[in-house]
Amino acid sequence: MAPDIINSTEFKELIKISRSRELHELSQQRFYGHVIVYGDPGIGKTALLEAFKETNPVGYLSITMLRGYEIEGDESLLSPWLLSQLRRPNINAFPELLIIDDFDQILSKSIREKVATLLKEGRKWGFRVILSARKQINEKVFEANAHRLRLRGLNETDVRRLADFFGERSDKHPDLIMTVRDMLSEHQGNPALIISHLMMLVTPDEFAYRNPQIIEELERPKLTVEETPQIITDLRFVNRRILDHIGRRATEVYNLTPRQFEELVAELFDERGYKVQITQQTRDGGKELIILDHREVGNFMIYAECKRYAPDRPVGVSVVSDLIGRMNADRATAGMVVTSSYFSPDAQVFQSKFEHQMSLIDFVKLSTMIETAPPKIIT
Repeated sequence: MAPDIINSTEFKELIKISRSRELHELSQQRFYGHVIVYGDPGIGKTALLEAFKETNPVGYLSITMLRGYEIEGDESLLSPWLLSQLRRPNINAFPELLIIDDFDQILSKSIREKVATLLKEGRKWGFRVILSARKQINEKVFEANAHRLRLRGLNETDVRRLADFFGERSDKHPDLIMTVRDMLSEHQGNPALIISHLMMLVTPDEFAYRNPQIIEELERPKLTVEETPQIITDLRFVNRRILDHIGRRATEVYNLTPRQFEELVAELFDERGYKVQITQQTRDGGKELIILDHREVGNFMIYAECKRYAPDRPVGVSVVSDLIGRMNADRATAGMVVTSSYFSPDAQVFQSKFEHQMSLIDFVKLSTMIETAPPKIIT
């Protein structure tokens, strides 16, 4: 239910209303030049830029939106814009717009210099650039060639609209709804914090993300087989207990304990034909699962780290980097991190440097695995 709400047309329209002044200011800049949108983490820079792109105000020939970590991982994404000198200048034509969200995730000096060139010569070749960043870009070329827009927190009226929106769609007790509303004033208009608390009104077991009945049933004693001193569970004897209990409903992962989440992931790979081993609960070097794949071309050992996080808590870069270190130390073939939430931009940038060794499975990908039972892998 919760993902449907935040992706709904009604919610997106509400965001547009709360940022109508900023959207208008951005639309006016097409006549003058480029823009840098500054704002604290969670203040809504991405939501503003996505709303601006979706609105597609009159005056732009096209709008392209990229993320900073995407460009950091694949510099060629800038190529169409860097080749702009091949176009014939036409200052009277509608400009094309390039949006780079989270520009401060671009660490490469050479890439930053190329973006600076876009700002210096963009108007000449018929395009505009909008950047977003958390902190001021202390490079003169950016400040000299772009208008600055500082994004502030939501005002009381906008916060009240959001609270009403979630409250009307909640089936929780009125006392809980009032408690959550009272908490919103502590967040100084920060949309990310406000929405994360309002999500409590439309998600199961809002404070614990757990269902005691499911936990009690799943934690009853079950047969385990120890293959080596480090292995405590063989999936052939688990018989997909957790998948059966959650009825292949992805949102039920928030009702599981972290250990049950590990067992669920193990079951998903077991039914896909892999040999899966669950390590000791004391955490054997930062890997909860060892996934073995035996093929004619060789045997593969994959280390998997499982993170059962709340939907609004991202997996950071340290989890990915630590697993890379353990893989290299143990000479594992590859690694993966599986989570019930999502990965921070830094984690995605780091993973892109090891894309043939490391996979990231977020809630969206995990949902597909849970809801679709594939045929066994033939080995």
